[in-house]
Amino acid sequence: MAEISLKSLGKTYEEATIQTWFIEEGDSVEAGDDLVELLTEDGVVTIPSPATGVLAEVYYDEGEIVSKDELLCVIDEEDA
Repeated sequence: MAEISLKSLGKTYEEATIQTWFIEEGDSVEAGDDLVELLTEDGVVTIPSPATGVLAEVYYDEGEIVSKDELLCVIDEEDA
């Protein structure tokens, strides 16, 4: 399983607002596909999928604020 959080961005953000989900829960995703767009203190940031698999669970809806230590979503990775 790949867990995606604000920590995944490599830069420390205290919080971000979910702008757009490009993939819906239950849909397949390829590594590198745009996953979610966030509004941060630096502007808009797009998070690509770190893995190929299925977007298993989304924890925040568009418009909600997520804090730095919280998970955005989980991807069930395909077996190699």
